[in-house]
Amino acid sequence: MSLSGLSKDIITIVKPSGEVFDDIRANVQPRVIFIHDEKLPLEENDKIYRKLPSGLVETYIVIDRGYYSGIGGIRGHYQAKVRKEGSINEEKYNSIINVYNASGPNSRININSTDNSKNYSNDTDLLFEDLKLALAGIVEEEIKEKSFQILEKLNSSKRTSSYLTNYQDFISILANHMTVIAPFIPALTQLI
Repeated sequence: MSLSGLSKDIITIVKPSGEVFDDIRANVQPRVIFIHDEKLPLEENDKIYRKLPSGLVETYIVIDRGYYSGIGGIRGHYQAKVRKEGSINEEKYNSIINVYNASGPNSRININSTDNSKNYSNDTDLLFEDLKLALAGIVEEEIKEKSFQILEKLNSSKRTSSYLTNYQDFISILANHMTVIAPFIPALTQLI
């Protein structure tokens, strides 16, 4: 059986200009349509229609005409790469799928944002120094003094059983100043 003998589908090609080519024998596959009439002026963005036995019509858009010259006993033909109209455009679909691999301690992923955080996983001294600088910006002197005192307790009790109690006291004293301490909370909770 010749390759053209495998062409059991009947298709119609409609060019963007409106020109129509009817009754063309082809072999329609999900992403490729084989057309053995090399004289057809098939181009990208042409539409190919195939009527199904149910009466429904499938519409394909030509992405790449895929013309192959004849060689030996095989005549010139098209292996047109197509996309079914109404299906997800793979280029657009692939551009919205993002895979993020994060590894290591305190890995972060920032999408369309600036990362102003610091990694304190191995330097708790730096954590408490930066926290002290942040607390210095509190306007209410009484709260500032209490927060410095509890911060010292928190620092001296890290990795001990009293750390949790000091942490809770620290958070409750600064409840109205969460914007000041919020960037430090993840690093502080790791010490519990």
